[in-house]
Amino acid sequence: MNWLTRICSLLLLPALAAEAQPPAEKTLDAVAFNQRIGAPLPATAFRNANGEAVTLTALVEQGPLILVLSWFECPHLCPMVLDQLAGAAADLPFASGDYRVAVVSIDPRETPAQAEQLARRLRERHGHIVSNWQLLTGGAAAIDTLADAVGFQYAYDAERDSYAHPAGLVVVATGGRVSHYLLRIERGQPDLRLALVDAGRGKLGSPVDQLLLRCYHFDPDTGRYSVAVMRLLQFGGGLSLLALGGLVIGLRRSERWRERP
Repeated sequence: MNWLTRICSLLLLPALAAEAQPPAEKTLDAVAFNQRIGAPLPATAFRNANGEAVTLTALVEQGPLILVLSWFECPHLCPMVLDQLAGAAADLPFASGDYRVAVVSIDPRETPAQAEQLARRLRERHGHIVSNWQLLTGGAAAIDTLADAVGFQYAYDAERDSYAHPAGLVVVATGGRVSHYLLRIERGQPDLRLALVDAGRGKLGSPVDQLLLRCYHFDPDTGRYSVAVMRLLQFGGGLSLLALGGLVIGLRRSERWRERP
């Protein structure tokens, strides 16, 4: 850590080190993603597994960010989402530094030590693919600011001491604006790859990826990509015209060759 980063951490950590308050109970009626595509990511400070201050806006300066709001002690849904993400990430053709992953706890009582425990469990299951993931914790104000910014509506159930929350992840484009909501992650599907290519603003992915992006349509309601039939027909029509043009040119050259004395 250089001296500038150390100074910034010292300035940010006092606010983060405040004693964690019990989470406020919220209604269970509106547990969902309220999609806010185009919304800016807040410059909110969290702590990583080493206790260092991290802002999400710093993570998204050089490339797209996969953001997961999670409950580290969740018994079922959160581990499934993280395992699905790790599996899909293993199939990506990108280098680990081409994009970032941040998993932010929605429980203000969770600590960097619990973040490190979760990181260890993920490494045991998925190996190096999760080694650069940032597992972050923070106070209630920071969590609520982030959740409101990306439309993540969740609720704390005091009677059961548990959280109700939606499943899925948010893709944030390079520069810090919400780009996609992926509500279901499956291996073998192009959703995560195409969302990152799109969020990379032309700087992520091969020419083939850019071409594939033009052949697919993203549906925010389902959080999935599907083949854009009209685009595919236009693309196929363009190829047909090129092939026809090549055939005509070839025939003309053949005729000229035959007419030579």
